[in-house]
Amino acid sequence: MGYEIRATQPHEWKQRRQLRLAALLDPASSVAFVNTYETEAAFPEETWQRRGTTPGFVAVNEAGEWVGSATVLVEVGAAFPVPQTHIVGVYMAPEGRGNGLSERMLRAAIDWSWELPEKIGRVRLWVHEDNARAQAFYARLGFTRTGETMAFPLDESQTEYEMELPRPS
Repeated sequence: MGYEIRATQPHEWKQRRQLRLAALLDPASSVAFVNTYETEAAFPEETWQRRGTTPGFVAVNEAGEWVGSATVLVEVGAAFPVPQTHIVGVYMAPEGRGNGLSERMLRAAIDWSWELPEKIGRVRLWVHEDNARAQAFYARLGFTRTGETMAFPLDESQTEYEMELPRPS
């Protein structure tokens, strides 16, 4: 089966909502996301419409169904040490796993980051201490731990690690 990787569009907020809610029901979501299904299922449509305007990338199967997504937050200004993008909400449905599709989707998000008019110094993300599969995946893409940590919002006794990919020279 062939898959397309492409940028999301604001009018596709319903597809974004559907995939996000499915992701939150996935057993892996307990260490992958900082929100619960119950919380996000209760969001009003306006919240999903606003989320739809945030840049992101999606993997779409031949039937037009979204099977993976990643959101890219652009973080520039005085609050950030360097202009950067922050990849969040990475998810791949079981049908898209194990075939390089996640890598293609993340590389699209990374390449998009490097092409922004504001010269982005790094791409960053956070990964749960118990999500070894995600840590290994990001490391294969060139991400390394920065040494920064934070408490996992759903259980503050757990830790998330910041990982970064510096801009290529």
